[in-house]
Amino acid sequence: MRGWRLIILSLLSLLSITRVGAQGGVKFESLTVELWAEFDQPSMLVINEFVVSSQTPLPAKVTLRFPSGGNLVAAAYLQNGELINTPIESPVAQGDWQTVTLNVDAYTPYRIEYYQPLMRDGKKRSFYFHWFGDYRVDNFNLIVQLPADSVNVTSQPALDSLIPSINGQHTIGSAFQAGLKMGQSYQFKIEYERTSEALTDPNAANQVQPSAPIDEHTPGRVSVDQIPWIIGLVGLAMIAFALFFYWRSLRGTPASSTSSGRRRSRSSAGTTDPSHAAYCHECGARSTPGDRFCRTCGSRLRAG
Repeated sequence: MRGWRLIILSLLSLLSITRVGAQGGVKFESLTVELWAEFDQPSMLVINEFVVSSQTPLPAKVTLRFPSGGNLVAAAYLQNGELINTPIESPVAQGDWQTVTLNVDAYTPYRIEYYQPLMRDGKKRSFYFHWFGDYRVDNFNLIVQLPADSVNVTSQPALDSLIPSINGQHTIGSAFQAGLKMGQSYQFKIEYERTSEALTDPNAANQVQPSAPIDEHTPGRVSVDQIPWIIGLVGLAMIAFALFFYWRSLRGTPASSTSSGRRRSRSSAGTTDPSHAAYCHECGARSTPGDRFCRTCGSRLRAG
């Protein structure tokens, strides 16, 4: 009884692997897998480019797998020698893998691109690729691009050759297999060593790497968690400055008015103060400060 259960479970597992390709009768005329090691990121850039067979009715949905740790960055098709972005259905997690679905409506190359971490052990790097056989593939091509300073390169299966690229930045190897049936997997593993961490694309925008890990303790760097506090403190400081100047303006206006009033009072008091009044020595009439002659009798007033 247990034996039958194991057989049934095995069949269900096989069906789960191949059910994606079984839907719609999709077949690949070609599938090219390119592995670019440490190209513009310190990881592996994986490119899966396929052309559906002319026997496949269009439009068709094509679902491809990539590891759950992979970062999908592009989905496109080739038209007149240019890559054009194509809509996709959002990746769906399935255990250790993700699936992404493309809507194919032409017998032209379609591709997805994603980054996957390299396994590292000191100066040794290794990478594993697995094609599950979700679709039948007439021509399967594998192209590997390694940094030029890579040494002790080994792979399973073995690459046909490793030759330098034209620009001297890489070494390139390839492998080929014809007639992969649906459900027939292809597994590839490569190992190599290098002491440098330099990336091989001289035009990559992220070519410059930090000399030490960047975190909140790096000089000149502010932690994102501290930004709300900084904004709050700046806001409080601005409010305090505004209140201070408003308070100064309120104090300044009355003080100015009082001083003017006091000056006017002193001036008025000076003109009406009897101790400063002058009198005519002839008729005794009171004179006004500044008069030189008596306003009553016309006599010249004495100074003092």
